[in-house]
Amino acid sequence: MGLKTSFRGVSLPPQKVSNPAIEDAPLPQRVVLPLGQGVERVCQPVVEIGEQVKTGQLVGQSGDFLLAPVHSSISGLVADIRPWFDPLGNEVLSVIVESDGNDSWQEELRSDESFLEKERVQILSDLKAAGVVETGPPTMPLHAKFAQPERPKEFLFLVGIPLAKPVDTVIINGIDAEPGMAGKGAVLQKNSSEILAGIKIVQKLLDSAQVILAVGSNGSLNTSLASELAGLGVKVFQGKDKYPLGLTPILIKCVTGREIPLPDGNEQDIGVAVVDAVTLVHLVEAVRDLKPQVERVVSLSGAGVGAVKNYKVRLGTVVSDLMGQLESLKGEPVKVIAGGAMTGMALFSADIPVTKNTDALIFQTAGEAKSFSQDACINCGTCVRHCPARLLPGELSKYCEFGMFEEARDKYLLHCIECGICAYVCPEKRPMLHLMRFGKRELSLT
Repeated sequence: MGLKTSFRGVSLPPQKVSNPAIEDAPLPQRVVLPLGQGVERVCQPVVEIGEQVKTGQLVGQSGDFLLAPVHSSISGLVADIRPWFDPLGNEVLSVIVESDGNDSWQEELRSDESFLEKERVQILSDLKAAGVVETGPPTMPLHAKFAQPERPKEFLFLVGIPLAKPVDTVIINGIDAEPGMAGKGAVLQKNSSEILAGIKIVQKLLDSAQVILAVGSNGSLNTSLASELAGLGVKVFQGKDKYPLGLTPILIKCVTGREIPLPDGNEQDIGVAVVDAVTLVHLVEAVRDLKPQVERVVSLSGAGVGAVKNYKVRLGTVVSDLMGQLESLKGEPVKVIAGGAMTGMALFSADIPVTKNTDALIFQTAGEAKSFSQDACINCGTCVRHCPARLLPGELSKYCEFGMFEEARDKYLLHCIECGICAYVCPEKRPMLHLMRFGKRELSLT
């Protein structure tokens, strides 16, 4: 399946993946578990300092429907509960657990073979209790994507009638969007049974919705999986090798022809739900095994790692501790990027924990790390020609650079999808994505 549509973008060099297998990262000696999704929404701790906890035990919860509960990813002692920095530099209340080395689970995980017979309400309840989160932006608990909203979001059309659009299309995103990411492809290869089970659960939650599996140009499905997908009525969309196809706004446009109403709209406003292939596996584990989300598939590359490798990393593992545990990590990294090569963010410290939103880490040595140029824009227009959102990145970044945030908003800064192409193609190597993110952050504080 494919829709004839085009978008501005770039063709990126292919990346090498050492092995599609997903290895288990070493069990960390401590974990730092942030209790919030950003600084606005924060869970309340339900454990105390000095308390013994087990893997999968609830350590933070909230009555906020849009806030997922937090579970301990290891067994051990609650050493402290205090603010800890997140990747953006915000101090978020966190639970610090020191491992006892046993990895004792709160409850024994048992597979319920009749999980597909569960009622819709029970499935949503299991999903919420497990704290499964869909990676952003924006980060959202998965149960919120499938639950009926308590209040429909209002959009005033020409006739002035509020409209709430039900989800009629679910896109399973199996495209590793950018260099440094390989988790989705690995899951499609190694977890085909979970992918099928997850699709069946989604179809039960949204019985009238069309499910579409999106894979990249190099994505291959084995014959049996393709046959079973067809039996379930699932269409397969194979996209072109062009970035940023894997980013949500562009993927929705290419698969359905619909556009998210930026800047304040989201995928639900046009009747679409996008679910990461890795998240789909967590959905199955939550419903079938009642397993809370305590780990994340993270792609690691750079600094002697060579080709991209995939690891299951316990949530809350501090990046500096992970660096010390990985035998394949050679050289001394001077920069760590959380995320892919195009949209990732350089961490200001290695003492940042892996969260449910961490899908890749790139370790760069002094010889690999590059610095942005301080040169002025030469107005060549290269960024404009490649921008998939059809904006003027050069102008917007200059407004943000000189503190003219209101002017940037008037020129559609908030419509930027943060793909990073502008910085990638800029001959002067200006940090345009960073500047526009800075402008958005400043506008959000006003």
